[in-house]
Amino acid sequence: MNQIGNIPSLELTASIVEHLPYGIISVDLHGVVTLCNQKAIKHLALEGMPAEMIGRPIAKLLSALPKFADKIERRITKDCKPFDFIGKPAKKRFLTMKGRPIPNGMLITIDDVTASKSLERSSINAMLEGQESERRRLAKEIHDGVGPIMSTIKLNLGAVRNELQDVPEKTLKKINAMGELIEQVADDIRSISHALMPSALVDLGLVLALENLCQKANESEKVTVTFYQVGMEQRLELKVALSLYRITQELLNNAFKYAQAEIINVQLIKYPNSVMLMVEDDGVGFDPAAISELIESGIGLRNIETRTRLLNGVFNIETQPGNGVLAIVEVPLN
Repeated sequence: MNQIGNIPSLELTASIVEHLPYGIISVDLHGVVTLCNQKAIKHLALEGMPAEMIGRPIAKLLSALPKFADKIERRITKDCKPFDFIGKPAKKRFLTMKGRPIPNGMLITIDDVTASKSLERSSINAMLEGQESERRRLAKEIHDGVGPIMSTIKLNLGAVRNELQDVPEKTLKKINAMGELIEQVADDIRSISHALMPSALVDLGLVLALENLCQKANESEKVTVTFYQVGMEQRLELKVALSLYRITQELLNNAFKYAQAEIINVQLIKYPNSVMLMVEDDGVGFDPAAISELIESGIGLRNIETRTRLLNGVFNIETQPGNGVLAIVEVPLN
């Protein structure tokens, strides 16, 4: 028997595996467990000893985590390609699971990254709060500073026009054109200020803010946006309301830019323990296989997922080419 010192090599291997700083599971090409350590059992919230896991299907070990189970079993039994699931939610924790092919199977490592995710969540919260604080500051400066100045310019121009007598028609047209430009700039400033921090959201709540948002969208006359709400008699916490408002802004913006839609429906429904936002368009849609890639690469969708995750919610997209897009965000109400 091959030995190192007085320890048989198999015992040494078992000792190393058991004392690794992460969970480890190996499976054969049929998805049957051939090796497991105690940390893997802990991270997967299982009961029993490592030896009891040997011979069991990996799907059974992951039965409480169906999102992991389906993807991992498919990778093992179909193509045996490497995979990396980084910081994915698993009940009240976050796990990172990585798989690498080995002769006649797959080696899977499991790490509990809940603590680092909590730190990341705090950092993202601070970043988003910083962004909202800066939006509030800019909105106030625009509203209190630039807005009154534009109003004063408009009044003075009107006074000048009234005081002028016997001016050429050409000059009068220029003055009127200047007045129209000032009015347009003033409207743009109000729109920018409202987009930065909608007063209706703070003063009157999410429902009226979304009604106003949809009404503004309809003014373009290029698309019809309808808003429908159920059960929203009580106002939501401002943090939740603001996040749902920003998410709606982003989803509408995506629909305007990419969907080629004629009709967009926005729905807000309050359940006993959650609130659901749905934005559906009748546009061109896209291949659902591209959803993950779009979320990873697109700032807008990534921001939506981030805001939803910070509220412990779920963000899903349903789409098919030619059949439009349905975006669903559901967040719990504590």
